[in-house]
Amino acid sequence: MYLNPRQYKRVMKVALTGTPGTGKTTIAKEIAQRCGMTHIDVSKMAREVNAVIAQEKETLVVDQDIIGEKIRDMDNIIIDSHFAHVFEVDLVFVLRCEPSILFERLKRRNYSEEKIRENVMAEILDFCVLDALEYHAPEKIFEIHEDPVRQILKILDDPVEERSLVHGSRTHFLTEENLALVT
Repeated sequence: MYLNPRQYKRVMKVALTGTPGTGKTTIAKEIAQRCGMTHIDVSKMAREVNAVIAQEKETLVVDQDIIGEKIRDMDNIIIDSHFAHVFEVDLVFVLRCEPSILFERLKRRNYSEEKIRENVMAEILDFCVLDALEYHAPEKIFEIHEDPVRQILKILDDPVEERSLVHGSRTHFLTEENLALVT
């Protein structure tokens, strides 16, 4: 399925958010390529436009207002960042990942133990989902857990409310087994 978002006036700006390590950049690049969209890597853009305020705990602190200004008039974009949901967009996709898989991915990236625990706990506690709900109505937010490219393409083609967070989260990682990863 190869979509051209120019045919779908209702979808012009898409946010792809999620805990670091969930696959945002990989998925965003593939969706952008398949749909003829422009991939916006917020961290890369922040460096290019001098919007980096600081770097704390292996994470860039970015001036979101500067980035928001840069993307405001852009169309047919997919914004890739763990805080992509703070921008004005048509749809928000929150990538989810099993905490044990996320733990291993972050370990392979040589994240510090503290940063691994922090990010795995954020995933267990649905941080990105809850944060997205602070900025957007639930019918604009879609949790993506398995087969992300196929799911996202399907929703871009037909963003029906039943697949959104209107009916609540369908991903539940708060278990004793997952909590053991961070204690």
